[in-house]
Amino acid sequence: MADHDEIIDKERSKSAFKYVEDVAPGLRLEMDLDKIHHTSISDFQEVQVIDSYFGKTLVTDGKTQSTAHDEFVYHESLVHPPLFWSALLSGTTQPDGTRIPGSAPKSVFIGGGGELATAREVLKHNSIERLVMVDIDPKVLEVCKQYMPEWGGEAVT
Repeated sequence: MADHDEIIDKERSKSAFKYVEDVAPGLRLEMDLDKIHHTSISDFQEVQVIDSYFGKTLVTDGKTQSTAHDEFVYHESLVHPPLFWSALLSGTTQPDGTRIPGSAPKSVFIGGGGELATAREVLKHNSIERLVMVDIDPKVLEVCKQYMPEWGGEAVT
């Protein structure tokens, strides 16, 4: 006789719990929906945290914003190149053409970024003395701190 987990997996395979997202006209992603951690409607949008093929996922108004599988790629490339370039470009050019870097940025403003991953990456730079993040929807920040603390969570207060 099949064990309990095999029976559950067999029954689960018959179910139709799917996450479907229309990405563009004629392009639709469909995958198994493993778990719904949270769903609510704020004053601005519908906010969900789900588990899918891409791991834990932040979804607002039916559109994927960030996934555990690849969020680091987006956030690292969003933050580090501009901060490094800012230091380099604020420097001076020597008569021989070599560039001497200037001072690294000390203050950063983030418009949006409720999942806190952008702030997490900014705070990896020890030159940062002040970080200001503004998001129009406090619900996103609240939900992400509770259900996605690995994105940035309590590192940002």
